[in-house]
Amino acid sequence: MSYEANVVVDPALVNVRDVVEEDVRKLIDYWYHSPPGFIEAMGIEPSKLLPEQEFQKWMVNECKASRLLVDSKSRSLTITYKEEAVGSHAISPLIEGDHGVFHAHIWAPEMRGKGIARITYPKACLIFMERFGLSRILFKTPIQNIAAIRVKEKLGIRCIGEEIVSFDIIRDGTRAKVFELTRQEAERLVKCHFP
Repeated sequence: MSYEANVVVDPALVNVRDVVEEDVRKLIDYWYHSPPGFIEAMGIEPSKLLPEQEFQKWMVNECKASRLLVDSKSRSLTITYKEEAVGSHAISPLIEGDHGVFHAHIWAPEMRGKGIARITYPKACLIFMERFGLSRILFKTPIQNIAAIRVKEKLGIRCIGEEIVSFDIIRDGTRAKVFELTRQEAERLVKCHFP
């Protein structure tokens, strides 16, 4: 699905759900076929990505495994608009029962900057908190990713400092702003934005 650049997002039509096999192609296109320099500008190190075929197999297997469980243990959620997949949230690394590091990506270029992440951050955070028994979620956002920092600031998520990070697919030695959200704060955000 393609949207006009001037689309106004109806918050009631934005949601999050587990990633399903049909989403994997868009996820792969985002990570492996975005314009040159796009993911690098966010602090991502492409050489840290799994080979494309391996990533596809891993994601499809995670989708299948989660579907078989009574309570999903997927670490990935799809952001939808009008039930169409437009982005994702993930949590990694994760220390079950304590905290995880939250990530957000809008795959559809025409949907970026429309306020979708402000709607989905609180919803996804609560899902991950409940799913993994987390008392808090951390956001370690590379300082050059200004749009992602603005989302957290607009939501009132507390910045607790800066640090040099090198985890998962983030470029080693990246300076990041660190934000923290407790379960109580996430519940308040959801109530405030979705009464």
